[in-house]
Amino acid sequence: MQTTPLEPLDQYTTILWVGGSEAKRPEKFGLFVQRLKEMGINTGMVTGDEDPSRWVKAGMPYYVENVVNRGLCLKYSSTVTDWDKFVTQWVKDGRPESAFVRDYCLDDPAWQQEAQKKMRQAVAMHKTNRPPLYDIRDELSVTISANPFDYDFSPRSLAAFRAWLKTQYANLAALNAQWQTEFVSWDSALPFSTDKIKNRMGGGGAEPRGKPDWGEVQALKFDPQAARKDPIRWNFAPWCDFRTYMDVALTRALSDIRAAAKATDPHAKVGIEGTQMPSAFGGYDLARLATALDWVEPYDIGSAREIFGSFMPGKPMLTTVGEQDARAAQRRLWHLSLLGDTGCIIWWSEDCIDFSKDDWPLTKRAQALAPILKELQGPLATRFRQATRTADPIYIHYSQPSIQVAWLLESTVDGSTWHRRFSSYEATHNQHTKVRAAWLAALHDLGYTPQFTADLASLPASATVILPHSYALTDSERRALPRFRTVLSSGPVGVFDGHGKLFEGTLPQTRALEKPPTADALAQLLPMSPSVRLRPTDHVRVHRYASGSERLLAFERNVAYQMSESLQQAGGNEALENPIEVVATLDKPGLVTDLRTGKSLGRTATLRFTLDPWKPSLFSVR
Repeated sequence: MQTTPLEPLDQYTTILWVGGSEAKRPEKFGLFVQRLKEMGINTGMVTGDEDPSRWVKAGMPYYVENVVNRGLCLKYSSTVTDWDKFVTQWVKDGRPESAFVRDYCLDDPAWQQEAQKKMRQAVAMHKTNRPPLYDIRDELSVTISANPFDYDFSPRSLAAFRAWLKTQYANLAALNAQWQTEFVSWDSALPFSTDKIKNRMGGGGAEPRGKPDWGEVQALKFDPQAARKDPIRWNFAPWCDFRTYMDVALTRALSDIRAAAKATDPHAKVGIEGTQMPSAFGGYDLARLATALDWVEPYDIGSAREIFGSFMPGKPMLTTVGEQDARAAQRRLWHLSLLGDTGCIIWWSEDCIDFSKDDWPLTKRAQALAPILKELQGPLATRFRQATRTADPIYIHYSQPSIQVAWLLESTVDGSTWHRRFSSYEATHNQHTKVRAAWLAALHDLGYTPQFTADLASLPASATVILPHSYALTDSERRALPRFRTVLSSGPVGVFDGHGKLFEGTLPQTRALEKPPTADALAQLLPMSPSVRLRPTDHVRVHRYASGSERLLAFERNVAYQMSESLQQAGGNEALENPIEVVATLDKPGLVTDLRTGKSLGRTATLRFTLDPWKPSLFSVR
């Protein structure tokens, strides 16, 4: 095998997900690569143990896909091949806790060793060719996607959970006091399943027995003041702690796999693809996951891309392109490039090359995507990617404990069918997610660039803090809040502690809004003016960058991106798909140049231009 190193391209990385039809005619691989280049693809793909010699011979870099297949993505390596059928049968069988044993335990040393070995072998095989990226696994999860289920009650997982609990609580008495349980030993300590915590919520008492009163559960309405009169009902800690531990277990497994890769090649960039929205299930605490990754390709559901961007600054991010409409793909790819994305994966070769014809021509979809892919590799897009993005000292609280509490409160209406709140349903119905998105959209409409934070204690006192239905606060977050000059909130704040137990002390003082704000209402509450002022009713978003003495500005319609697992956009942006006359006011004048036309607009603090709904307007200010 030829082993001449192929340096990763120092440009926007465009990958075609390769489906396998090209392998049926190996003698035509050169033609295949030619078609990729015509399309604007600059990086190939191999799976973990696949021979890369054809890419090396063709002189094209490649990334390594799906290295660890067993145990991380259950729908391809588990006895549970049909999740709908599986949970339906679980109900018919009487909802047994015995079903909560995951086929692959993330705490099983044998599985861990196998997964790490797979990664070491892949990196050893490919490192001389210097792939730009290694993907541990696509669409991984503790369950499937972010579907709710009480994995993992296996003996190894429960033993590891108890060991973790000992790092959270001083002794067994402290655990019992927090959970309101009566365990006589650490070995007897068991987490509550979702049915059991619902039983407690439905009036089943501190140690509920039997089945929940689903009618009472469905009738529940959470009121913070009334809840204090019945605190046991609202103590979710025996459930929340286990959900947190499963987040820990997945992140730890990924961290160890990444460490195995770097032990073989310190330069290896290791990440995952097809991630889910922030969720109480599946292992999707995005703040925690971010610590285990060198790069990520998120499904942009529930503001996941914006959240990952705050937690992984400077690290590569990619997206998968599934749109058939080239204009929609152009709009989203430019949007993500302005957020800092460093590439994209086109789904897929079978939809981009017509293998039925002898000359393997590009399909109409591929031909339409080609100019976009080439533009994003061009000098103008590169100029923005190489500049430093500017953000405002406005921090939106990302709280995994609040996400857990919110799920329990929202799912009461489902009664016994909570297990059918699949991630595809949550993507469009989860209210906690909608609140977070509403704050984000209002800030963008005003011209601000906020950030997410999961660590309030690390912020300076001058920061503006936003608590979007932050039901739960950790002790350190509660201590940090009083030192901030501006704290805005919506919904109940801090009524639970960081473990999901109803908080008994004084609740934090914030500037509370009854509902997520409109841009007009929010503008009156923020302590600083935006660097670029926009008319909120225009729903235009500005991206700001610094490049030496030059400022770069990019304007786009403030579209609500809501990607689905089928790689299609949810729609609903039709009102923003017409050209609009924009007036933007800068905080100070400068020499302005329209970078798309090269035309100088002179020295000014006011920009007036027509904004195309499908691509951004780009300016330089000196």
